[in-house]
Amino acid sequence: MAEQDQDQKTEEPSSKRLDEARERGQLPVSREVATWTLFVGALLVIAYLGPPMAGDLLASLRVFLEAPHEISLEGQGLQTALGSVIMHVGLASVLVFGVMFVSAILGTMLQTGFYTTTERLKPDFTRVMPNKGLKRLFSKDSIAELIKSIVKLVVISVIMVFIFMPLIKTLPFYAGHDLVETLIFTHGKAVHLIIILMLIVTIIAVTDLVYQRMTYIQSLRMTKQEVKDEYKQMEGDPMIKSRLRGIRLEKARKRMMAQVPKADVIITNPTHYAVALQYDNTKMAAPVVLAKGVDRVAQRIREVAEEHAVPLVSNPPLARALYDTVDIDEAISPQHYRAVAEVISYVYKIKKKLVTRPT
Repeated sequence: MAEQDQDQKTEEPSSKRLDEARERGQLPVSREVATWTLFVGALLVIAYLGPPMAGDLLASLRVFLEAPHEISLEGQGLQTALGSVIMHVGLASVLVFGVMFVSAILGTMLQTGFYTTTERLKPDFTRVMPNKGLKRLFSKDSIAELIKSIVKLVVISVIMVFIFMPLIKTLPFYAGHDLVETLIFTHGKAVHLIIILMLIVTIIAVTDLVYQRMTYIQSLRMTKQEVKDEYKQMEGDPMIKSRLRGIRLEKARKRMMAQVPKADVIITNPTHYAVALQYDNTKMAAPVVLAKGVDRVAQRIREVAEEHAVPLVSNPPLARALYDTVDIDEAISPQHYRAVAEVISYVYKIKKKLVTRPT
């Protein structure tokens, strides 16, 4: 079943799924990138910070190495000399550990950005269960990490052998040399070694980073159903949205129908279109559309108009033009003034005849 579910996950993870994974602390982090930044820190310490620190330490040790007879054993002489050595060693250690600590932090931040979470700190008792532990031990990721570690160890070991073989032959010639000269030679070889190892680790880190990103994206892939469900959660169920839209339209239609009795005239197609107009020359600069509709809505407008004795005038071109160009509660455009004026004038004449007709 798990393999079938995995086979069905063919869709790339959405931004929402990626954000949720980030909130859970699930991020693609390569240990090799962290190792690479440690090598950068080591190169910084050895190449740039090492010589001045070694010079200070050597200066404090010189009296022990070259002139121990000059050390006064009376009073605080020995304590002062030892205190100076301990202080220099302590400062050098703090500086070295500080650089390496910052390098380790940067190794993660370069991949995740500035990010903090407490999800990983929550206790998970399933991790101490033997069956879970065995599954993790023999999982695909664990086997891949084991193979990667073995390959890395073999490659680095072979390169170290090639580097140290000529160095081992050269070291005996420096046995009788001056200490400063020996330290300069050792420093140069150490920098050379760190640079070569950095190049190797860079290739490994880039390869592992690409692999971790691919594995991460693959683990978050979604099925088509998951994509649909997420869309529903974010956008709302289409059926519910359609229903709500229908309710809103129905309410708007009822409000529109309530305006029809106030109209002065209904211009019709005569059956497919109906537009209700109202005009009060004391309040309006031009007639206003109170309601409009086609087919069933037009039929309902005509029925309401007949119930409230609102005149119906058949003018198909004008009815269609008003329906297409004027929205509800808007005044008609100037291009329709003449045609509408003729209709309203005709309606007023009819109403005037009805009022003056003898009973």
